[in-house]
Amino acid sequence: MKTFKKKGYLLDKNLVDKRKIILIKNSIKYLLKKYLKKFPSKDIDEQLIYLRKKDKTKFGYLFDSLQTLSINYEILSNFKILKKISNLLNVDISSITLTDVALRLDPPHDERNSLGWHQDSSYFRQNNNGKNGIVLWTPVVQISEKMGRLEFLKDSHNIGPLNIRKKVHKKKNKSSKRDIDPKKLKKYKTILKYDLNLGDTLLMNMDMVHRSGKNTSNKFRISLIGRYHNMTKKDFNPGLNIYKYSNKKVQKEVHG
Repeated sequence: MKTFKKKGYLLDKNLVDKRKIILIKNSIKYLLKKYLKKFPSKDIDEQLIYLRKKDKTKFGYLFDSLQTLSINYEILSNFKILKKISNLLNVDISSITLTDVALRLDPPHDERNSLGWHQDSSYFRQNNNGKNGIVLWTPVVQISEKMGRLEFLKDSHNIGPLNIRKKVHKKKNKSSKRDIDPKKLKKYKTILKYDLNLGDTLLMNMDMVHRSGKNTSNKFRISLIGRYHNMTKKDFNPGLNIYKYSNKKVQKEVHG
C-alpha cells in the first residue's frame, strides 16, 4: 500500500483470470458473426478492420454491445481484485463502488478516439480527489510496443485533481477532450510504459496523467477498464449508471 501511495501505480502480474479474458474474445467472435455474416478470413483483426471501414453503424453496435458484457463485471468484481483494491485504498471491501466499466477497441493506425495527456479524475468525478479512487487497466490481447502501450508520467499523480473541462471536438467520430495544458506537466518528464500479457494489470491513482500509445501494428489493441471508488469518503459523489441505447429512435422513445 505504501509503494502504491508513493508511486501512484502498481503493476500486478496474473491478477486477472486469463480464462475469463478468453470469454471476452468469444463474445467478439459471436458479434462479428452476427454483423458480418460471411467473411473469407477467420482472423478477428481483419474482420474488425473490415467491419469498421465498411459499416460504421454495425461496428458501433458491436462496440456498444461489448460494453455491457456480463463477463466484464464478473472479471472486475472478482474477490481477488476487490481485495487488492481495498488494500490499496485502505478501506473495507464493502465500501468500494465500481463504475464506468469499458472495453476499448483501438484500431491500428487510427487515433480518432485516442486522448492526449489526461487524468481519469477529470472524466469520472465519483471522488473529487483522485487518491480515493483507482482505475484498473488489463489487456484482452497481449500488448507490446507496436500495439501502443499505455503511457503515464512518473509521479504525475502528485499534481492532484485538475478537473479539466470538456472540449467537444467539432469533427464527428472523435472523442471529446479534457487534455492537460503541457505547461502544467513540465516537471514530469519521465514516461513509463510496460508490455502486458494476459492476466497482467495496471492499477493507477485516478489523478495519474496518462495517454494511449500509438498503435502501429496491424491488430486491434483491446483492453478492459474499471474504475473503483471509496464511497465512505466525504468527497464521494453518488450517481446512477444510466443505460443509453445506440439506436437513436429507441433512445428517444425511452429517454425522450
